[in-house]
Amino acid sequence: MIWRVSIAVIRMLSTPPPEVDPDDIVVVDQDYKCSVCGAELTMRAVNPAEDKPPKHCREEMDPVWRPT
Repeated sequence: MIWRVSIAVIRMLSTPPPEVDPDDIVVVDQDYKCSVCGAELTMRAVNPAEDKPPKHCREEMDPVWRPT
């Protein structure tokens, strides 16, 4: 049983994630800031299917609205 579970986990980890279709990528210019440590991130392109903000310090980052 341990052997089968180990092989299943190794197979799952060795399969690459599905590739993102380039047509699904949307160009954006959105800034995020980590509320825990203050690290900042600028997203230049996103996949609209992923509607969650990025994570840092195991917490979701807060969007920062800056005037252009």
